Amino acid sequence: MCAKHRVMTVSPPEHDTKPVLGLFANEAEFRDHLASHLDLVAASLTLLQTEYGLDNPNGTGGRIDILARDAFDHVICIEIKRSDNSARSTLNELGKYVTLLVERDRVPKEMIRCIVVSTHWSELLLPLSYFAYASGVDVTALHAVVEGDAIILRPVALKPLQFLPQLSPDMDLIRFEAADPRQRYADFIVARAVQMPFVRLALFLFAAKPTLPEGRPAFPMVVCVWRVPDGLHERIEAVTGKKIGSHFPYAAPGWEPEADAKDWIGDVPHEDLPEFAHAWTHGTPEKLQSLDTHYTLDRVIRVGDWPRIEAINDDARLLKAALAVSPLGGSGRANRNSYRVIVSPTVATSWAMAVEGFLDFIAFEPRWLAAARTYLEQLVGANISVELHAFDKKHFLYAVHQARFHPDAMLGYFEIVCRAGDTVFNGLHGYYTWDGSTCPDDAEAAVYRTYGDEARAMFAIWSAVDVERYEIANAIHGFIPVIDWLDETGTLNAGRPAFRHTLQDFVRANPDYCAQISAVLGRCGELPTDSSA
Repeated sequence: MCAKHRVMTVSPPEHDTKPVLGLFANEAEFRDHLASHLDLVAASLTLLQTEYGLDNPNGTGGRIDILARDAFDHVICIEIKRSDNSARSTLNELGKYVTLLVERDRVPKEMIRCIVVSTHWSELLLPLSYFAYASGVDVTALHAVVEGDAIILRPVALKPLQFLPQLSPDMDLIRFEAADPRQRYADFIVARAVQMPFVRLALFLFAAKPTLPEGRPAFPMVVCVWRVPDGLHERIEAVTGKKIGSHFPYAAPGWEPEADAKDWIGDVPHEDLPEFAHAWTHGTPEKLQSLDTHYTLDRVIRVGDWPRIEAINDDARLLKAALAVSPLGGSGRANRNSYRVIVSPTVATSWAMAVEGFLDFIAFEPRWLAAARTYLEQLVGANISVELHAFDKKHFLYAVHQARFHPDAMLGYFEIVCRAGDTVFNGLHGYYTWDGSTCPDDAEAAVYRTYGDEARAMFAIWSAVDVERYEIANAIHGFIPVIDWLDETGTLNAGRPAFRHTLQDFVRANPDYCAQISAVLGRCGELPTDSSA
């Protein structure tokens, strides 16, 4: 940052105020004054030219108000503005100058500095901050004011734009038995959140489908919170009366301010709502996704810092973000079970993020990863839509247990589906196939080899934070990764090996062994058979 600089000037005659700072008739006069007093702008600047012309062979050129050089040989572009109305043109000009200096004058981007001097900053600050972030050049903002007989250029701090995940992975899942306590809890949150109006929450209220098994709570609710800007953390502490981070340990490290705010807002006294205590559990994208089998989204209650007019974040978009099935939703943690997104290779930014997230998701299976990466590299820039879909069932033995009761139980897989319009014309599919013969003799030994013992197996299966992989279970049961592809003729081609046998084939061929798997896993507690679990 530049220190503030002063220069003595002659005060204008009384009743003869000029439009720029009361001292100059126009921006040109102000520009010429600064060009003669570059020490106001920064130390050790050498004037190269005012109104420096840049020809543009592909369109309209431009003129840099003041072109200078510093002691380190940086090229300095100084732009003078005197109103908020010129904010958009300022950024257009700066972007043009940087591009032309690089392409025409062959100046490395890293050797360009942009300095904007303006008398007004309310409309210019945010777009200039984004320009600094996106362009990669050094940008300085200076606020021109007059104090007494001196012109002062005060440094203006650019906004620290953090393009970080916006939705906290720390959720609350409350399974209410009845509608009334759920509504009372929602009303409590809405009323209490008034004390933290800068916090953004969403309450997802679900309704039971006819398929809901008897005995399950019919009125679940999920509470989500979005990122709180850094400058507001002290206000959270002022309301809660505690330092952020005092509730260690946290389910989502790095999201302590959001967790503290959400937990305080939702901290309903037991005597007011006793139903809450036994209905609450920690929520995750995976638990939220599991609700889809027996529940449908009824409504979303938006609480706190939401735009007064909301045309972007409808209920479906908010739910998609909370499910975290792709990085494009803005969640702070990816769904560990599912990945799904439809994206176009023509939009480079979202394509790159979607592909990177997809490849990370299937990286546990090296053969799939290599094939998918090679396939996707061929699609870059293609004017098509591509669906990237994957499912990670990392617990083979639990899948065996589920498949004994449900024919739709499955193992992990991935799909890449290419469409031109509504027509599917190409694709890649990776999944596991059984070799048709392999089955261990001892179910307990298989569990122990995979997890260590049945207690560790139960912890791993139920854990939302376990990052270990258990593909060894696939291998010792004769399940191997395979890849099929759909070609332009609509023909499905099978990769090697040629055989294909499903998880259900394995269960039908080895019923006694599979029953033993269920018995060993069940020693530490009942495991649900629902394939959505």
